[in-house]
Amino acid sequence: MLPENRLTTTQSFRDFFPPHVVTFTSDRSADFKLSGTPTPLTRSQSAFLARQLGFRLPGVLTVRQVHGHKVIIVARTATRRPASLPAKLEDADGILTDRPNLAIAVRTADCLSVFLYDPRHEVIGLVHAGWRGTQQRITTQAVALMCQQWDSNPKDLLVAFGPAIRSCCYRVGASFLEYFPKETAKRKQGYFFDLPETNKNQLIGSGISAANILDCAVCTCCDPTCFSYRRERESAGRMISIMMLKKQS
Repeated sequence: MLPENRLTTTQSFRDFFPPHVVTFTSDRSADFKLSGTPTPLTRSQSAFLARQLGFRLPGVLTVRQVHGHKVIIVARTATRRPASLPAKLEDADGILTDRPNLAIAVRTADCLSVFLYDPRHEVIGLVHAGWRGTQQRITTQAVALMCQQWDSNPKDLLVAFGPAIRSCCYRVGASFLEYFPKETAKRKQGYFFDLPETNKNQLIGSGISAANILDCAVCTCCDPTCFSYRRERESAGRMISIMMLKKQS
């Protein structure tokens, strides 16, 4: 059973997105670090997700996250048949798809997971946004690709933010004042960066309504039920964020 704050996050996402859009964020009950195997998930990781979701995921696609701005597209073909999946993990930090019953996933341990949904064209996206990816505007890159590939309108998009390190804990160097002048605050203890707020501002700048952005407001560094690289360093595990268009065949 997930702790109360994670259950609250999961329920708020379910209320925000329509029922056929599956969303999930894990906690430290299971470690979703890449296993080194050719499969996206280990058997135990798949079993954990099946227990939490109430069904077994028919397919999972993830990427080898490199803190960049590359977003891959897995689209259905012109005949509406599923496109073939990449034979191996690609170096990227975001995934977009209109393919039903394909779960897309990113792993985090302080970085922000960003869920994207276009209800008009039935397209989903999931982005891993650390400060480097945010500096390279990866979330707006994902939105631009949705507009290019599926003719999405930013005004239609729904966006949700998963757990991430917040400005209460994200102490950074003075250089962040140059990178993110509006979202970096100077305090007695040093400089503190607001990662979710930066991504929110970038998304609003790309045309998404602030009313269409939901933030779970969970700080991974404050919350002991979350993995946090800032708090645990190299021993930190990884949480997983999942999104899928669940449709009957």
